[in-house]
Amino acid sequence: MDDIFVKIIAREIPAHFVYEDDVCVAILDKFPMHTGQVLVIPKEKVDYVFDLDDETYHHLFTVAKKIGPVLDNLFDAVRTCIVVEGLEVPHVHIRLHPLQKDKLGFGDPQEASDKILAKQAEQIKAALV
Repeated sequence: MDDIFVKIIAREIPAHFVYEDDVCVAILDKFPMHTGQVLVIPKEKVDYVFDLDDETYHHLFTVAKKIGPVLDNLFDAVRTCIVVEGLEVPHVHIRLHPLQKDKLGFGDPQEASDKILAKQAEQIKAALV
């Protein structure tokens, strides 16, 4: 079944495209958390980022890297952050958040204890061996 991004890429649903090539598109987010928020979306529907082939994976990040500094400059961003998604819409996409000085966060972060962080770090290291 087609998701909203498949329909946008096919031009069945309108969107404001800022970039397109054979592999992906980039559109302004219709419901941004930050001014100038852009979505970089592969044309091939894949719902999990680690299921992308290497070429597409690298290409998406190369395109995001091109767009990020432009967002920084245009929207006076402190920096543009990257979030990779694919849950709410089951289609991998990179969400670029140009963070302005007056809206730096995504919510209220909670500090994790050093004990928990150390344990998680050891688990991750062990799994990577």
